[in-house]
Amino acid sequence: MNIVPLKQVGRWAAIALIGLTVVSCKKDNPKPEPEPEPTDRTEGQLIKDDIYKYYKLYSLWADEYIVPDYSRKPWEFTDQYNSAEHVLFALRKMTPVHNMVGYRDGVFDRFSFMEGINDYNPGAAAKGEVKMDNNDGYGFEMFNVHYGTSNDKTVEPIIDFVEGGSPAYKAGFRRSDVVIAVNNDTKFSVDINDNAAKTDMMNRLSNALSSSSFTLKVQRQDGTFLTKDITQGKYIIDPIYRDTIYKYPNNNIGYLALSSFEQIDEKDDGFGSKYNKDKIDAIFNKFQNQQIKDLIVDLRYNGGGYVDAAVYIADKIGGEKNVNQLMVTYDTNKYLRSDAAAKLREDLKIYDTYFTGLSGLELNRIYFLVSEETASAAEMLINVLKPYFKVQLIASGERTFGKPVGFFRQTIQNKIYFWPASFMLRNKNRVSEYWDGLPVDKKNIKDYVFEDLGNPNETMIKTALQDAVPGSLTQARVRREASGHMKRSFDQIKKYPRPERGMFKKIKD
Repeated sequence: MNIVPLKQVGRWAAIALIGLTVVSCKKDNPKPEPEPEPTDRTEGQLIKDDIYKYYKLYSLWADEYIVPDYSRKPWEFTDQYNSAEHVLFALRKMTPVHNMVGYRDGVFDRFSFMEGINDYNPGAAAKGEVKMDNNDGYGFEMFNVHYGTSNDKTVEPIIDFVEGGSPAYKAGFRRSDVVIAVNNDTKFSVDINDNAAKTDMMNRLSNALSSSSFTLKVQRQDGTFLTKDITQGKYIIDPIYRDTIYKYPNNNIGYLALSSFEQIDEKDDGFGSKYNKDKIDAIFNKFQNQQIKDLIVDLRYNGGGYVDAAVYIADKIGGEKNVNQLMVTYDTNKYLRSDAAAKLREDLKIYDTYFTGLSGLELNRIYFLVSEETASAAEMLINVLKPYFKVQLIASGERTFGKPVGFFRQTIQNKIYFWPASFMLRNKNRVSEYWDGLPVDKKNIKDYVFEDLGNPNETMIKTALQDAVPGSLTQARVRREASGHMKRSFDQIKKYPRPERGMFKKIKD
């Protein structure tokens, strides 16, 4: 496609270049001469126009043979639709067909989305809030709760994940906690065959999670109880959920659980960036000092995050032996590859990235624990390391989510944040198009929620350890210890993943 030169695209190009996500300060870009526009456009019409303009300028699929060129008069296209969301729906429908379960309307672009600022409604139901450095809520939701049973007679709600830094995490609640009571309601153990009672139980828990605060009582796996008041609130995400080292004769194995990829930086930006960097540095220093040879990276609940954070962690894992080797390269549309977008590419760091040797590790194997919720920047981390290591994917399902595209944010009329899918990341071997998820080596391994992450008795971790140290006496002991718990069973009450975070880029100082 021949994108019109920057000097011809008028007001919308100027807006696009200054509407990007900025940290601390704005970037100056030259403003082209504006094109004449109708003077009677309403705010809603201007928003629709800008959705088209941004998509045309930045979408991975925006080349001319896919998206028609209405750059001079976008209203000739947008006035056909009655909301911004419907404009985006029409644009996504123009992308190539891909008939696969989970792809809305059978096209590739199921990813571009928007969200209202300060509760502004762009015309349709929101896709789901995107976490950017912080989140709002308790730190676990209904999709983090399963039915669990330890006696095959009754079932209780069991929490499978609590986000680091959240009110629930700070109150002491963890994965594997069994819900005993909510406020004064103690009817959270019901007959395993009574479907109506199970539905009612989960509805009551859902109502509590919809309130601003409640009292939660849980039973831990050691038989003790915890009762705490928790209140919803905005919190800074702590993405580094757990780390440890499993020590075996002739092989120390590192373990790192990441719930997302939050910003990593040398300075404190008020969103935990320096804390994240310091914590990652300390963990990898420990891994290096203990001379680990294999690494387990737990991404089963990781829906993505910042590309730069994933690159930093990949560089840590890469170690010294991969210095100066290509880690990742970008695909974009023709405009973003053009000279006109050179400064934008530089600001966003959209260029070939190489390993720099951020650690002294010399790893042999990497085990990734994944699920169908593992998406975007998490898949990127796996993909860029595959050419350099023996990599094994151990999955609770049959694949990862499948999201090889990323975003940078556009602000429209101070009413909408718009995230058109704008780039695709490839590894050294140019592999990227895992639209249906990354293939896995071991599938349908139970995510055993009766054990917390990091516990070697947890089934997915145990599967990795048994491969890394086959036949060891320690592993035989682990298998014996785990066998007593395997009578426990559970069923997911939600059959879809949480909204994935994505693969985000920010302009930095």
